[in-house]
Amino acid sequence: MKRIANIFWVILLLGLGWSMPGKADGNRYISIRNTDSMWTQGVCSLMFRLDNGGEGEFSHLSITLQLSDKEGHSLSEGVLTVPPFGDSDASRSVDAATEFSCDAVEKASAITITQVIESRDNNTSVRLPVSIFDPQIYQPLKMVISHNPA
Repeated sequence: MKRIANIFWVILLLGLGWSMPGKADGNRYISIRNTDSMWTQGVCSLMFRLDNGGEGEFSHLSITLQLSDKEGHSLSEGVLTVPPFGDSDASRSVDAATEFSCDAVEKASAITITQVIESRDNNTSVRLPVSIFDPQIYQPLKMVISHNPA
């Protein structure tokens, strides 16, 4: 009986040891949504909110974005540069913006994340899987003016 218990503990500890590195990477994810667009001096800026859900810190990110039309044809490609975030609850989300031609933004029907590079503190760059992203559809509420005279 004691031998079975010892084997059980060895298997449990080995299993935990093998799963820990994968679990640490598996917890890292980013919720992303396009929150706004604005015209600035001849170009259009697209604003994004990124949130790690309170799990996992991210260093500097370079996110390659592709604007596509209804048929899926690429209209433009740009890079969203994101500062480090997620090292505490206070910094679990960050806003970032990138610029595209206004013509491309007006014709776009989708934004595709095609590549993610994380620049780490030891001067290395790591390509992250795009599957870490959870795109959110952001639809603000419609604002209206009351027709009731006060």
